[in-house]
Amino acid sequence: MNPIPLAELVRIESDPAYRALFCAELDAAIRDRFANRAAVVAQVQAAADRLRELVLHGEPGPST
Repeated sequence: MNPIPLAELVRIESDPAYRALFCAELDAAIRDRFANRAAVVAQVQAAADRLRELVLHGEPGPST
């Protein structure tokens, strides 16, 4: 941990090369998070579709 409060923010604001690197890494992290979220949403939708199909057209099974 940096002993100077907000030192990272000061560096981001004062060093253009560091700011560019920080922004590129932040953009990549945001894209990754959105991609992961989209993948999870697709998995949930697929599971819901399968469940809906089973409920509507599934074969009757033993009652428990």
